[in-house]
Amino acid sequence: MGKAILCLGQYAQIPYTFEKTKTRVFCLEELCYYLRENAALVDASCFTREFADWLGEQCGLPELAVRLRALLKGKEKPEVIAPQILEYAGCFSEKEIADTAQLIRLGADVPLPEKQKARADYFLENRRYAMAIQAYRRILKEEKTRIPSFDGKLYHGLGAAQAGLFLFEKAADSFEKAYRLGGQEESLLCLLAAKRMSLSEQEYLAFLTEHGEYYEASLKLEERMRKRKEAWTDERNASRIASIRSAFFAGDREQYSRLMQRETERLKEEYRNDASEE
Repeated sequence: MGKAILCLGQYAQIPYTFEKTKTRVFCLEELCYYLRENAALVDASCFTREFADWLGEQCGLPELAVRLRALLKGKEKPEVIAPQILEYAGCFSEKEIADTAQLIRLGADVPLPEKQKARADYFLENRRYAMAIQAYRRILKEEKTRIPSFDGKLYHGLGAAQAGLFLFEKAADSFEKAYRLGGQEESLLCLLAAKRMSLSEQEYLAFLTEHGEYYEASLKLEERMRKRKEAWTDERNASRIASIRSAFFAGDREQYSRLMQRETERLKEEYRNDASEE
């Protein structure tokens, strides 16, 4: 069992929203978890007078609010403020707090486009696909000079988010741009996978005929799919399939529906995991 954590303050009636990630927190412990898990995204915009007021008024932590206001008045940096909050809550060890401060400090030296991409990547990794798409597109629309390989990563992330919403045609376009800009084989494999999902078998074969340069990559994709299929039909999966078949032939509609729903949700979960990989 994990160690018990003594909660401080109270659960807020009105949550505090971190605009960068559109994440809401309702108490000090949730706040600490957010700071720890998203250290690379933490900057001065996270700590404002309004934030201090929320801690005091909504969370019932006037002492911490006073301390935070003093830090803000002294223009302390985020890597100083965040550890103060973590230490007050007592949720993490000294090493974890020091590591968090270091990540925040390193993030301060990261160029703005990298920070913006980290925000979009955060949405993608947490399967908030619509928000990830919006974030990637916002960066790509900015008329700034960026190296092609960086834009390739942006388009790859955009494609993964679109695939997560089953928008395969759009995902294919994004992966194609990613491959053209970055030259990464994974982008090409994702392009072919998106095409395979959006086209009929005949249309997909015609596409490969038209693009002979993709032939070797298409073989790698088929091999990857074969291995995934074998993994799905292993002994454990075979047992699940047998249970579904048994319920069906026994006429137990309730059990059959329950098992099918569970298996469908599991497959969706596996698909989303695959779509989120870069």
